[in-house]
Amino acid sequence: MNMHHRQPATLRQMLKIITTSSLGTMLEYYDFFVYVALTSTLTQLFLPSQDKAVAALAGVATFGIAYLARPIGTIIFSPMADRIGRKKTFVITLAMMGVATVGIGCLPTYAAVGAAAPVALLVLRITQGIALGGEYGSAVVYVIEYAPQGKRGMFTSVLQSTAGVGLLLALAIVSALRLTLDAHAFATWGWRVPFLISAPIVAIATMIRLGMKETPVFVEMQESGRLSKAPLSDTVTSKTSWKSILVAIFGAQGGTSVSLYTSVVYMLYFLQNVLKVEPTHASLCVAVGIVIATPMFPVFGRLSDQIGRARVMFIGILLWMACAYPAFAGIRTGVLNGAWGVVAALITVLSVLTAMIMAPLPAFIAECFPPQSRTTGFGLAQQLGNILFGGFLPLISLSLVGLTGNQLAGVAYSITSLVPCLAVTYFWGLKRDRARGRAELMTAPAPAGD
Repeated sequence: MNMHHRQPATLRQMLKIITTSSLGTMLEYYDFFVYVALTSTLTQLFLPSQDKAVAALAGVATFGIAYLARPIGTIIFSPMADRIGRKKTFVITLAMMGVATVGIGCLPTYAAVGAAAPVALLVLRITQGIALGGEYGSAVVYVIEYAPQGKRGMFTSVLQSTAGVGLLLALAIVSALRLTLDAHAFATWGWRVPFLISAPIVAIATMIRLGMKETPVFVEMQESGRLSKAPLSDTVTSKTSWKSILVAIFGAQGGTSVSLYTSVVYMLYFLQNVLKVEPTHASLCVAVGIVIATPMFPVFGRLSDQIGRARVMFIGILLWMACAYPAFAGIRTGVLNGAWGVVAALITVLSVLTAMIMAPLPAFIAECFPPQSRTTGFGLAQQLGNILFGGFLPLISLSLVGLTGNQLAGVAYSITSLVPCLAVTYFWGLKRDRARGRAELMTAPAPAGD
């Protein structure tokens, strides 16, 4: 698996490494998901249309367009992380994300400047996508190159949980503003606050990251002259790397993208646009699911260390597929009856199963690539998978609901999308689990003598 055996970091060191890495990643996901929580407001202010259905789809499409920009970020920043260092790269991407987010908070609306407003919004959304495309892979590789061999799944799964924490923070701040401000104040200036308050937090997080040390794996490669001069070329011209990328795209990343963006992102659109739930109620129900699911990430990550990454993901995908349709049907019934406890409980079930699928993913993908091109391979696999399975899932799902008149058509699309993910995880992912197990046995230190 090309994972070098190093003197493992102590638990105290790992907690510091994870905290500093997770803080930046959480903030970047917060910045990214603030847009999700404010889609209906931003659509009215920047993408006005007489047809509410067209306006809603335009807003969701603007969310999806950032996913097309993510591979650009991967192509720019992931090879940079393999050439100049993991730490330097994710300092740059964090600052870039912060500038774009604050920029959205400062934009004039369509009423003020006309068509220039949605164009500027689109440019800044693309900038966010580029930054996020380069951030996550660097953070994962940074953590995994410090983590003890038998606990990589557990430690890197914490980074996965920060996506949910970032979304939770976005929902909490937006909901608090909606509750404390009247509709006019929120539409006039309140919507800008979640974007603008990220500025000082990003500044602090950037300073913290500047004080971090480079990983021992990268330092050793640098000192021994083993760094790749062209990690992107090395990756895309390697049959072995492409096999790993395809397994990750259609297995691990596909399963993660579909489950996450159905259970959280599309769930918000489903509640607000399809079932016409008031935004604050919708946000609170989703927030309950995130709060309960977040502590489960290290649990499932640790389980993947013990029984295998692909096995945990396979079980999670299978259970999610079995539960998704009845859960969405139950959510619809719960909304009609005002049974918000039932709605929150069903969202929580899907959120926990999503955590089961997501938790092993970073370690699974990172272990597929050699250290000289690890960030590049990870980034390509993750972002291509996000485009194919995640970025436009909300748009496709809402479009299917509109075209068929069936409120559950969107979740049926998600379940169908997971069929190839389930197959690839079973036939090729489990095979990689076995190969990883053999490699760890070979590189494990010999037991001490009497």
